[in-house]
Amino acid sequence: MILESRVYMRIIKIIIIVHIAILLSGCWDRIELARQSIVTGMAVDKGKNSKYRLTVETTEAREMTPKTTSGNAPSNVYSIEGDTIAELTTKLNRGIATHPIYSHMYILAISEEIAEEGLIEFLDFVDRNREMRDDFNIVVVKNGSNAGDILQVINMYKKSASLKLARQLDTMEKDYGAAPDLKLNDFVRVYNAKGQSPALPAVRLIGSAKKGGNVENSKSEAPDTKVDVESLAVFKQGKLVGYASLQEVRYLLFVQNKIKTTTLSTNCKDNKKFTYEITHSKTGVTAKEKNNVPHFHIKIRTEGYLDGIECLENFTDIRSSEMLEKKLNSMMEKNIKAFIQKASTDFKADIFGLGEILRDQDYKQFKKYETDNTWDEAFAKSKIDISFHAEIKRGGLRTNRFNESR
Repeated sequence: MILESRVYMRIIKIIIIVHIAILLSGCWDRIELARQSIVTGMAVDKGKNSKYRLTVETTEAREMTPKTTSGNAPSNVYSIEGDTIAELTTKLNRGIATHPIYSHMYILAISEEIAEEGLIEFLDFVDRNREMRDDFNIVVVKNGSNAGDILQVINMYKKSASLKLARQLDTMEKDYGAAPDLKLNDFVRVYNAKGQSPALPAVRLIGSAKKGGNVENSKSEAPDTKVDVESLAVFKQGKLVGYASLQEVRYLLFVQNKIKTTTLSTNCKDNKKFTYEITHSKTGVTAKEKNNVPHFHIKIRTEGYLDGIECLENFTDIRSSEMLEKKLNSMMEKNIKAFIQKASTDFKADIFGLGEILRDQDYKQFKKYETDNTWDEAFAKSKIDISFHAEIKRGGLRTNRFNESR
């Protein structure tokens, strides 16, 4: 009996293995890479004859690496017009021979004209689409060029315009703090929030889009055409309402506790400047409503070192550091408060997320704004107290200016 049982189990195992082998060796759903193209960037403009003009950038893998390049264009840019983005993504084969794959998209560029009319109509498709991931960057392309034009600009750092811009945004956010790291999933979350409005990086094309697509542009040390991160696009109810400067973007990220590192410069004496490089930053916000007026206390603490100074000071004296810290504190408190005031009056939008903080800390009072959808009006009358504390840990490699003794 034991022998028969073992034989029976062995037969069962063989049958299972055979069935698995048959199922796994099928090729009905195979994908040949030669017939696919990776979409790295997408741009949306107003169409001339239809509602939208969709532009996509697909990469040519062989031209992306030095060993296999043949000198041809590293990417292909194609545009098509239609009335819905969903329709256009399936019609691209009018001009592209391969099947487009959207799972590795890095950039979604939107023209200023489209942004002013509203993003939600086509972002709904992008958010629902199962082929697209939700971790790509969204940028607004300022007037003067089409959104599709920025997908044509290649350079020596990245042969794909989309890959270059994605790396550019990431580096700028980490090194200078002037580009909010807002992916599609973040934009949708903030858009649906009752106590915050979204803001996106804004870029501008410098030069000719036609020249930017030439291989020579990528070989030039000083390219004729480039894409600059220029400002911050502010949205309210899904529509573009204005722009903030790069300097003001940093004030936004300070309040949101998203500054990784940056540099601040201000006067020290006789209109001479000094520069403070921040290595650590921490922001805490407390919120409470009193007498129907929201109150916020924003406390920002930073640590860093002197990165350059024009004043002749002895930094072995603690009073010198304290004097510079006070100047930094005063400047930043004034500038951050001014930008919050600008957001409440010019944009009438809480891009800082203070409403969401009030919602978390004092929901009983925030509930009425959530029900009536009136937080932006309450934000305009809020009382905001800002405390900025800079701590200079060291003066770089020197305690004094190198020419103080001359």
